[in-house]
Amino acid sequence: MAALIEFVCIGKHESRGDPSVTMEQRAWAYCASGAPEGHQWTKIEPTAVEIVRSRPGYGRPYFVSDESDEQSLTASPAR
Repeated sequence: MAALIEFVCIGKHESRGDPSVTMEQRAWAYCASGAPEGHQWTKIEPTAVEIVRSRPGYGRPYFVSDESDEQSLTASPAR
């Protein structure tokens, strides 16, 4: 079974090499830059590492930070 990523780093790091997978709050976390520190983690729905890695831009455009109004993105339209 593939690792399920629950956090993605949205920090703006200089690329350090290959993307990295590490632990954050007892869950798998993914950093596209492979930076060793200075992460800005955002929680995502558990997603297979292969899907996170295969997305253009390493998933950055697909994930929203915790500060956003996610309810407005998923709520039913007003009638």
